[in-house]
Amino acid sequence: MKPIKITLLIFVFSFCSLIQTYNYEFNIEDDPNIFDGRLLINTTESSFSNDTINLDIQLFPNSPDVIEYYILTFDMKFREDYESDFDGVCIGPTWERNKPGELKIILTKENNFKSRIDGDLQEESLRDGCNNYIYYLRYFEAVLSNDKKILYGVATDYAELYPDAPNYWLLNKNNEIEKIGSTNIKKYSLNFELSK
Repeated sequence: MKPIKITLLIFVFSFCSLIQTYNYEFNIEDDPNIFDGRLLINTTESSFSNDTINLDIQLFPNSPDVIEYYILTFDMKFREDYESDFDGVCIGPTWERNKPGELKIILTKENNFKSRIDGDLQEESLRDGCNNYIYYLRYFEAVLSNDKKILYGVATDYAELYPDAPNYWLLNKNNEIEKIGSTNIKKYSLNFELSK
């Protein structure tokens, strides 16, 4: 292909896709900033076909040498709006051929703490009556190079295995709490939205 045609294809593709960017900074308020960072989420929805979604997620830790990998688990709200008369259930896209609803992502140091996940809206999702799908970060943990973990509170955890936002737990390899502190993360504030 000639370069001019490639440029034209990129230009056409950019107008046929809807890209939404979410940018979040998180800080531990009572500790040095080595466990702080920034979370970047890009959603790309294709205009050619309403059933294809791409999700690009990258974390930028302040001290990448200290972190081995991150585990992020997103949950989807069952309903768009709990105040409306709509009593159906939002189904949402399937991610990497898994069931819809929960989405677990591992961001490793080897991949520069970056991952791309592809989603598809199946027939039942297209008929569920929902116009938007809202995902919020339910669990957020960092596995350190010394086998300790940081569990960031990002939501409310009724099972009490994770901290509630805005708290964080520093766990050793025996899952014993070594320190409890707080962050700038508000409950359910790390999220992204998809539309159809």
